[in-house]
Parts: sequence; structure tokens; C-alpha cells
Amino acid sequence: MNVKFSGTSLEECIEKASFELNISKEALKYRVTKEEKRFFKKKFEIEILNDDLNTEIKLEEKEIIEIEEEIEVKETFGAKVEDGKIIITESKDNDEIITIKSCSGVNLFVNGEKSDLITIVTGKDKIEYKFDEIEPMRTVNISITTDKMEAYINIESISKHVYKLVDQEYHKNLTLIKKKVSEEYPTKYSPKELKELIQSKGIRYGIIEDELNNVCNEYQVNNKIIAKGLSVQNDIADEIQTLFKDSEELIKHTDVEQKVDYRNRYSFSNVKIGDVIAKIVPGKSGVDGIDVLGLSIKRKTAKKFMVKTGEGCKLENNNIIATTEGKPAIKGNVIVVNKLYKVDQVDLKSGNIDFVGNVDVVGAISEGMEVKVGNDLHVGKNVETAVVRSSGEITINGNVLNSTVTAGSENVERKQYLDNLISFKNVLNELCSSAEQIKENNLLGMKEYGEIIKILIENKFKLLPKLSRSILNYNMSQGIQQSDITTFIINKLLGLGPLKIKKIRELQQFIETVKEEMEEMENSVIIPTNIYLAYAQGAEIEASGSVFITGKGQYNSNITALNNIEFTGDHAVSRGGTLCAGHEIKLKSVGSTAGVNTILKVPKTGRIMADIAYNNTIFCFGERQIMLEESAKNVEVYIDKTGEITIDKFNL
Repeated sequence: MNVKFSGTSLEECIEKASFELNISKEALKYRVTKEEKRFFKKKFEIEILNDDLNTEIKLEEKEIIEIEEEIEVKETFGAKVEDGKIIITESKDNDEIITIKSCSGVNLFVNGEKSDLITIVTGKDKIEYKFDEIEPMRTVNISITTDKMEAYINIESISKHVYKLVDQEYHKNLTLIKKKVSEEYPTKYSPKELKELIQSKGIRYGIIEDELNNVCNEYQVNNKIIAKGLSVQNDIADEIQTLFKDSEELIKHTDVEQKVDYRNRYSFSNVKIGDVIAKIVPGKSGVDGIDVLGLSIKRKTAKKFMVKTGEGCKLENNNIIATTEGKPAIKGNVIVVNKLYKVDQVDLKSGNIDFVGNVDVVGAISEGMEVKVGNDLHVGKNVETAVVRSSGEITINGNVLNSTVTAGSENVERKQYLDNLISFKNVLNELCSSAEQIKENNLLGMKEYGEIIKILIENKFKLLPKLSRSILNYNMSQGIQQSDITTFIINKLLGLGPLKIKKIRELQQFIETVKEEMEEMENSVIIPTNIYLAYAQGAEIEASGSVFITGKGQYNSNITALNNIEFTGDHAVSRGGTLCAGHEIKLKSVGSTAGVNTILKVPKTGRIMADIAYNNTIFCFGERQIMLEESAKNVEVYIDKTGEITIDKFNL
């Protein structure tokens, strides 16, 4: 009688045959009698060819090993599971083989030995089992934010799964089956335990008790806040609320090309006697903060803002009221109402003019004269070999010849001082770094820091003494004789002063002082004031705002503007001299066919544009510069993303 076995794979057929016939896989002789492949299903059948087989295999046994059997024969002997116990009942003749096999997560022991394979058992064998179990676990993590203002908790609990064996009827070949019946969670954290953990992290302040009690009722907690510090509230400084406009721009920029008369660009506001021109809004004191570690966070204190009233106004109950008609203005913390002073021309007959308000010069300012104005200045004709200074805007309808014209001089000087401080700080940082390297590597022998610094200043950092004197001069001009900066410069940076520096820490602390001075200067109010003029020759022009050349242009003049320099005349030329702007320079024509050297300076972020630029024009961006070798049109110069100076142009 031929014996056949079927299954979903050849390996399964061989496994069944080896088990049922108690013949090793290697000793089996077989041939494949059927191989079917259908959608999502395969079926194999093999025929055993061994000669020594017991051919008296019952039909019922063959049906049991068929994978697709439809009728299951209920056995009266074999191995079964009942109420968690494994029961073995042998056949009456004791001639049937009974096997048992474990399943995943169940460790089977037969007579005390662990069995991982199919094992033949009898009623005399001692059969035990044990489930793989993970003991319940809990973990807690408490994290603190980088600013130490908040603390968060994460709790993770891993439960223990409780299993039992599934009850099964008698099987000659029993495979155990387990099922989960319940879960056992670890003990929840108590408030006391969590508080001890929190304190071990150094958290002392802002613990949120309600949230702490809530998380104690949870097995899983994801990033919940349990402590929060007290946020710092900085002082709010006193504020001046102005109730007037400095000026109203009459000319608005449009996309349509049109001529712009920059001399009549603004209409200035005026007030009457009794008008409230400003209000003082008192500030508030803040509070110090506390982080979750219990450390105090100091608030930023605001300096007491002392409001001063100048000419033409008074202070009543935090209101500033005009006492005269005129143009109101605010400079820093001083409010004034400027009157208008009008004169036909400034010459020997009128004398020099020094007026706190607005000045209108109908004619010209003659040679050798000086005009000092506290607010805006209007000049109807030329300014020749004169000095003109104004805290407000300057409009000159004529030409500026061999003269000095400054608008917002205090702001220009302050900006120059700030620029010097920035360069000063950068040089000091490099000096400090170089001195430390030389000292650490003993490059100059056993010299002290003071000697090293003096040598470096004399040989590598020659710019430092010049910057030091510029900073001293500004402070002296402001009436500052002694300060942390001036004292250090005089005693330890000039002459033999560096020899007094004993430790590099002295220089590092001074750099911090310079940074504080820079912050104070950056926070000071810089009022942009513009200059409008037709033509300049051999002149020195400075403005804390922008400079607009409305006529023929400039020749061999030095022009400085903290904002922009713009030539608005259709045929304006710029030949010779130095033009320095804080943002952009816009020109019609710069240089000449003869190659007149003209220098144009802007910061690294600035731009220079010209309709026509002739050769020998020098473009400067910060400390870098480039010379135009060939004349060109539609020129635009800037620093590109790679840090290189780029010139976009077309050949003439």
C-alpha cells in the first residue's frame, strides 16, 4: 500500500512523513505526485517509496494529516488540555504514539527537561509548563528646559501579561495554544515618590501640585509640565508720546517717471500757543523672575527718563504745552517749539547767526561767515567759503563752494564714534587672541602679557593707537574727562601703558566695557536729517540722513551721509572726491573720460548704482575695494552671496 502525505510545501510534506513514520528526513525515499499552484494557495503531495513501511495505516490517520480535511475525528486518547492541565491518555493497546509540542512563549518541561521540539510522551511522564513573562516595569524621566523655566515629566509603564493554555480535546499530536487573560501593571508612582525625584533634580520652585497628583493616576504620561518658574518682567521705561508730526511728505514715490523738486518735498507742522504737543506716559517697575531651580533672574531695569522742556513749551501734569507759535521738535529727551528767524543774507552786515529755531536765509551766505541753526535751515542762494551747521534739515537752492555744511552734526559725530567703537572692539579681540596664542606657545620667550601686547600694538595692530585717540577726542568733545573707557585707554593702551597690563583678563574685561558703550550708543536716538543742494565744489558735506544733489552735481567734494547719497538732476556729474553713504549711492555720471579718481564708499550690505561710470572709479565695501578698469553704463556694484564684489554693467 502506497503512503502519501500532502501539505502547502514540500518541506511540510517531508516533516509530516518523518514524524508519522518515525523515519529521519535523510532516510526517507519519496517522489512528488502532485504540485498545484493557485491564487494565494499551494499544495504538494509526496508518495513514500521506502520498502520497510508498516502499510496498515488507517484511513482515519491519513485524513488527520491532510491539511484540507473537512471532517475532524474526535479521539478518545492522546494529549489534551483541560483547565490549564495537560492530560495524557494512552490507547488501550498502548500502540499509538502521542506527541506534544510547545508554542511561542510557553516553556514545556517533560520529566524536568525543557523540550523545544515535538516530544513523544506517555501517561507516566511528568509534564509541566511555564509561560515567558516580563515583570511589570515603570520608568520616570524629568527634564528641565534650557532656560530652566519649566520642568516636564514622562512616565512609561510596562505591564505583565497573564496567560493560560487554551482547552483542547484529545490529540495524538497536541500543539499547545496560549491566550492572554489579563494584564498586571506596576504600582503607580505616589506623590511622595515623585516629589523626591523632582527634588533630586534640583527643582525647588513652581511645582504644580494638582498636575503632580494627576500624573500619579496615570500609567503613561507624555511630556506633562509639573513645574513652572516665575517669568521675569522687565521695567517699562517712561515714554514721551508726541502729538505732532515732524513733517508731512508732500511728494510720494510712484512708478511713473517724473521730476521731483526735493527742495520743496516737505510741509512742516506748526503749533499754536496752548496746544498740547506731547504727553509723558509713566513707566512701570518690573519684577525679578525665579526659575524652577529656585534661582533668581534679575530683571532689566529702566533708566529714569528725565524729560526736559526747551524753548517755547512747558510741562504741566505730564502734558507738554506750547507757549509760543512755531514748529515743535523732539531731540532725545528735550522738546522745543522753534521759532523762525528770517534774514536777507548772511554777510558782514548781519554777522554770524546762531539761532535755536528755524532759519530762512533769503539770499546767500558770504565768504568767511558761519551759520549755526538749532533746527531747519533754508538758504535761497549760494554758500561760499562758509561754515553751516544745523541740527535739522538743510535746503540750499544754490551752490556750495569750498564750504562745510553739516546737518544733524551731533548724530554724524555719534555715528562716527559708534563706527570707531566697533572697529576698536574688533581690533582688541584680535589683539587679545594673538597675545594668548603667543603666551601659550611661548613664541616670544618668557615675556609677560604687557610686553607681548606692547610688541603686538607696535608691529601688527598699528591702527589701535589711532582708534584710541579718536575715541578719546569724541569723549573730550562731549565733556567726558574721565570714564572707564578713557581711563583705560590713557593708562594702558597708549605709550608705555600696555606694560601695566598684568593679566589678559584685564583686556577681556575692557572689551566688555566697550561692548556696553556700543549698546548705549546704538540705543541712543539718531534723528536722520537730510541735505538738499544744487551743486558742490571743494566742499565738506555731512548729513545724519541723506544727501540729495538736485542740480549739476559735485566736483572734488567729500560727502558723507548716514543713509543715502542720491544725484537727482538729469545730467548730474560726480568727479573727484570721496562719497561715503550708510546704505546706497545713486549717481547719474561718475568720473570722467580723463580718468578722474573718484572714491565711492558703502558698507558691505550697501549698493552703488550709476547710469555711467568711467574708469578709475573706486568702489569700496567696508574694508574691501575694487577699481573700475573700463568705462561702462548701467552700473550696479554690490557684494554677492559668496562675499565677492560684483559689478553688473554694460560696455559704453
